[in-house]
Amino acid sequence: MIDAQTILPLTMAVKSPKFTLQPDQILLLKAALFPVQEALAAWQTWKKIRGWDQFTPTHINLLPSLFDPLDGDSQRLMPLVYRNLEKSGDPLVVHLRGIYRYTWMSNQRFVLKMSQVIEVLHQNGIDTIALKGIPLSLLYYEDMGVRLMYDLDVLIPTAQADLAIQTLQQPPLALKSSRFESKHRHILHAMHLWDANNVDVDLHWNLLHQHTYPNADVPFWQARQPVRLSNDQFTHALSPTHQLFHNLVHGFDWGETPAIRWIADSYVIYTKPGLSIDWHTLLDLAEQYRVTYPVWQALHVLTSEFKLALPPDVEQRLTTLPISTAETTYFALLRKRSPNQAIKAVRYVQKNWLAYRLFRQGKSDLSMSRWMYRQVRLRLDWPKRDLPF
Repeated sequence: MIDAQTILPLTMAVKSPKFTLQPDQILLLKAALFPVQEALAAWQTWKKIRGWDQFTPTHINLLPSLFDPLDGDSQRLMPLVYRNLEKSGDPLVVHLRGIYRYTWMSNQRFVLKMSQVIEVLHQNGIDTIALKGIPLSLLYYEDMGVRLMYDLDVLIPTAQADLAIQTLQQPPLALKSSRFESKHRHILHAMHLWDANNVDVDLHWNLLHQHTYPNADVPFWQARQPVRLSNDQFTHALSPTHQLFHNLVHGFDWGETPAIRWIADSYVIYTKPGLSIDWHTLLDLAEQYRVTYPVWQALHVLTSEFKLALPPDVEQRLTTLPISTAETTYFALLRKRSPNQAIKAVRYVQKNWLAYRLFRQGKSDLSMSRWMYRQVRLRLDWPKRDLPF
């Protein structure tokens, strides 16, 4: 059994990191999202910072010279910049049209694959909720060319996970999975399956990777809404409030290099005409699922830089949102990196000990010791993880 007295003092010493954006990332996001005049001003400043204010249309290797120095998330914003500024008359924007077209064509194969996956699952009595890129593109961006996808994501009921995996691995789809994820399926929230063309189907049986246990997703299933994939095919999407909540928690990346695409996704959700976010429900979920820290950090970024105007009572509640030391420590440990193997091992134990306390205790049939044993086994197998191709 893990000794709480040994671990707790170590976790208390971990400082919580702040989410920071680079100035050029802020400018590029504003160029992609804000009304045209503000967006164009941000774009002009961004070009000057990047040394592209004096470019000529005959510049050799224009797009590689522009793209290669950028981080991946900034590259993914370019189709959205193009669509937002395509009528601005800016001489560089017109050269982004090809990126927009590539994104549109690339995304079509994911829509087609999603349609096939949904059909097979529904034929076998398995309900579905489309997640992330496809519902965001269909319902909020309303454009399949502005948000590049690398995979497709679908949520199925937790109790039907084994049936869904078996169904997708059989003909007609015959998707393949890795031995690593199959072995550790029961402590994961999702697994990847690939078709013969290596299109990645990310099958989720829990929405949040911290909450992997039966009935964790009841509120999301109860509030799901229909979404049309094609003329005669429907699945479901998260409600707007739940879509934004998931985006803040999942999109607020805790890697060494924070992602920024969640900002664009969040912006198009809360600025969607005619759409209403239930902010108190969103904060209730943050407290219920013990993810107040990433939600608080994400909303701070959106209100300070990206014109999110919260109702006064919600803003007041946000300033007094209770965030436990255990929670801030857990999310801090997701960010911590060290080349020292001993330190990495201690932090891994700390993180998973806290994860059990915060997210699983009283909700799972796994004991603390059994949970920790499985996490250690997963870590030991991590270097041997495989792909089915």
